[in-house]
Amino acid sequence: MDIHVVEKESDSLRIEVPKGEETLLIPLVELLQQEEKVVEARYFLGHAFLDRPALYLKTKGEKPQQVLKRVLKDLADLYGDILQGFDKKAEKIKA
Repeated sequence: MDIHVVEKESDSLRIEVPKGEETLLIPLVELLQQEEKVVEARYFLGHAFLDRPALYLKTKGEKPQQVLKRVLKDLADLYGDILQGFDKKAEKIKA
């Protein structure tokens, strides 16, 4: 995935993701907002043809990159577990 870092400071980070990948931002922001060190987490879709979807993250006491990496790993683990559960059920249904 082609991610662009638009703004990076000691306590905030703004990144853009490719168009068509914005569905990732919804569960990502939900998990980020549950983190203790996160002050603000939100996403922007902008104009459908002119802007790339963006994520803004502001933290306290921890670098935003570290929080983002940790939450992305948690998200990957969550969806990996869902995929494994689906695979097990799908094997039982095979005709």
